[in-house]
Formats: sequence, C-alpha cells, structure tokens
Amino acid sequence: MIEKEYNNTFKFAIKQGDVLLCEKIFDADTYSPITRNSINIKDMLQSTIRGFQKLLSRKQYETNIDLGDVLIDMLGYNHMLIKSYKPYQRQGMEYNPQSLTIQIENRTIRGVECKFGLYINENPIVERTFYVDGFNPNVKQSIDIVYEVEDIVYKISERIKANDIKNIWDDYYLINEVGLTPAEVRELSFYKREEILKRLN
Repeated sequence: MIEKEYNNTFKFAIKQGDVLLCEKIFDADTYSPITRNSINIKDMLQSTIRGFQKLLSRKQYETNIDLGDVLIDMLGYNHMLIKSYKPYQRQGMEYNPQSLTIQIENRTIRGVECKFGLYINENPIVERTFYVDGFNPNVKQSIDIVYEVEDIVYKISERIKANDIKNIWDDYYLINEVGLTPAEVRELSFYKREEILKRLN
C-alpha cells in the first residue's frame, strides 16, 4: 500500500482569546480539489454565531464523561487540580475571561470576545469574531460544546458533499459535452470553469 505524501485536512475550531474551547479535524481529500477550493458557507455564519452565543452563556452544562468503568466530572476535576496548588500559586489559573464593552458606530456591544473558523491545512477559509454576553467559563469543561461543534461540522460536511456531487457532474459535462480532457478540466480556474458551464447551460 502506497501512503500519500500529504494529507489535506479541514479543521473547525472555536476559541475564546487564545484558549481553544473545541476543534474538529476531518479529511479534505475525500473531496475533489475544485470542491476544496470553492467552499462557501457564508449563509451558515449568522446561525452558527447565534448557536454559539446561546451555548456559551448557558447557566449549566453537562461536564461528566462516562468512560465505562469510571465517570469523570471534568469541571470537578479541574477545580480539584487548581485547589491542589498553594493559594499564592493559583494566580491566573482560574479561567474567567473578562467582558468587554465596544462601541461600533451607534451600536454598543458587550461580552466576551470569541472566534470560530473553518480552515484547510491551517489556512483560513472563513473566520468570524463575535461577543457573548454572560459568557460561562464552565463551558470549557463541558460535553455540550463538543456536541455543538460535531453538529456544525456535520452540516458543513453535508454542504461540501452536495457541492462535490455537483462538481463531479459538472466535470462529466465538461468532458463529454465540451470535449475537454480530464487534465484540462483540472487546470481550469474556478471562474473559467463557471463561465464555460454557464455557456453550456
């Protein structure tokens, strides 16, 4: 079996400042190069921000992880680790990001600054900064944020998959209707490809 020299990967990540709250990495080589290079999820961004704002400001979270024989309370374990240090050593160990007040034109925005992004091989496809009023730092030890990221990545994957199927059919038309070779199809820029397909339709 020949191993590929390079694997393309997608990554979806949610951060608060420099703190990584959760990330999910998935295979980008499942999809064709034209699909990987033409991802558009702009219409999903507002609902994603609203979902995160709601999640990150919840009063309570599920923080227990069931490992079969053992049930671990991640939040309790985190508190226990911090308490194991002497009081003077605990400075800065408590995770409690500060809320900001920002004036943008005639709007006042209050909340903790957060950011999510979709990346391919560490290169950003899209990134968005948003603010969470009533941010609950306990989310960092929760299972809920894992479920939220899993759900978002599933929706993105379905979008990419649907676009990939369309691109496969477009390749078929470019080869069989226009008469291009597979190599010529691969070399087309996104805009040239769209121009030819528009004329074909």
